[in-house]
Amino acid sequence: MPLPPPPPAPVAEVRQAGQSIGSTIRIGEISQKSAWLWITGKGGSSDQLWLPLDVLTGRLGFRRTTTAAGEQLEWFGRDRRLTDLETRTLKDEVAVDALPWMRAINVSVQRRETTLELSLPSARIVSIRQGRGSTAGRVVLDLSAPALVQRDQQGLVLGVTSNRSQNNRLRRLGLSPQARQSILRLTSQGGDLDFFTLKSPWRIVMDGTQRRSVSKTRARTSPFQAARFSPEIQNAIRQGLILDSRTVQVGVKPLRIYRAGWPLGNESLLLRPLAPIRAQTGLRFLNQLAQPAKALVAINGGFFNRVRQLPLGAVRLDGVWLSGPILNRGAVGWDGPGPLLFDRLRLDQELRVNGGRRWGLGFLNSGYVQRGLSRYTRAWGPTYRSLSGEEQAILVREGRVSDQFSQAELARGVPIPRGASLIVARARAPLPAKPGDEAEIRLKVSSPVGERRQVMAGGPLLLKEGRVVLRGRQEGFSPGFLGQAAPRTVVGQDTKHRWMLTLEGQSGGDPTLLETTLALQQLGLSDALNLDGGSSTTMLIANRTVMTGRGVPPRVQNGLGFIQP
Repeated sequence: MPLPPPPPAPVAEVRQAGQSIGSTIRIGEISQKSAWLWITGKGGSSDQLWLPLDVLTGRLGFRRTTTAAGEQLEWFGRDRRLTDLETRTLKDEVAVDALPWMRAINVSVQRRETTLELSLPSARIVSIRQGRGSTAGRVVLDLSAPALVQRDQQGLVLGVTSNRSQNNRLRRLGLSPQARQSILRLTSQGGDLDFFTLKSPWRIVMDGTQRRSVSKTRARTSPFQAARFSPEIQNAIRQGLILDSRTVQVGVKPLRIYRAGWPLGNESLLLRPLAPIRAQTGLRFLNQLAQPAKALVAINGGFFNRVRQLPLGAVRLDGVWLSGPILNRGAVGWDGPGPLLFDRLRLDQELRVNGGRRWGLGFLNSGYVQRGLSRYTRAWGPTYRSLSGEEQAILVREGRVSDQFSQAELARGVPIPRGASLIVARARAPLPAKPGDEAEIRLKVSSPVGERRQVMAGGPLLLKEGRVVLRGRQEGFSPGFLGQAAPRTVVGQDTKHRWMLTLEGQSGGDPTLLETTLALQQLGLSDALNLDGGSSTTMLIANRTVMTGRGVPPRVQNGLGFIQP
């Protein structure tokens, strides 16, 4: 049985009263954008350090795992069930109190104006191990002590020391090590590295490595330029693909825009939603969605619940609703290579029982949990597990109610057969029918957008037919969200091209939704829809992440891509 760790040393801090809010996290010499909130304890209560969950999992090596007791968060041997962790909204992100985790391994935390500084004494690499079989792309570093790791767009930056023999070993395993004082930077030919941490012994586990096939190293270029000159992208450019990055001035703000355009009517590449097919639960790196679909260029898609990892908005793929629309939010729909259709979208579902009473079904395959009735089909996944405390359900098959399920059964999980619909009643809403009743389900969309075979929703709608149509309150967005400055992801079109775009601020800060709209007008777009932004903002070209909203590749629920048919 491993010995318990020594008691943690006090966390170094700059004493301030009340709350401190910042926008940058610094580890060693690397600084990256991230919101954080420090709350000074009063009356014997502990201090709190609130960090976005996406930053912890995507950048610092925290890992989300599923156990019999539910999802949990792990970091260097400490684990907590997600349902036991208090959460709060930090700008547009879900945050948790990370200070207990930092104290558990003696991380020094300091606040200097808007920058949060994290530090640990440098650890030493004790040994390097490679996985076998299905984990052959895994490399495990055994350490003398815990070490801070952060992800940037080039790879991983580890607070460890290594010797020449170990660096050579890493090169043979497909990693490019760059050692500098007490820092080791690692990049992989295999694309983005995924990683997590363990204890007893202290370990950093990295997945996504690939053995080197050549010994020469190319001169370093920007990720965007390196991806643009890959052979498959060059071939697509010859067929009409446009890839560029430019700066647009909106008021006093210079905005950096990365965009990918494809000619309307050209079927050499197709625009497609990128989404998990077998089950909608869970988040993935964008390349994990793009690679199976053979997407040359991809951006992140619509909104999702970051804690439950469920979709919050319309995703329709090849005529199948993987997730239904919510709150009459903006959406884009299309069939073939012609013009995209933009509008706000609502899906009305109705259950008619025994040819008489009609019941409204609020949402379809959605993580948007509200009181009343919701419907789930096999597109949600083979199994449904309850998303709230009080649920009961009926199963409709071949025009009749075949089964009824209790709260306990739903908590354990019930199968959804193909062709069936699970009608879930939440918050003591009555079930509309009982086993043996005849049941007919009807659907009606509020706009022709919902009739298209491919649909992606986000919101708010920014431009339509050349007009500014930014009406965020009508789409259920809060005033705080509407006024917030953040990196943005957008899908749009002009008279000649479909466009996928990401935007971020430079010296003047990130764009608001209105500033985003004005920038798109400068580019000549006639129609545009805002997608999920902030830390979710991502553009991928030729399986290379070329832009992210917070400087690290995030996990997302769905995306959009130009794919090869």
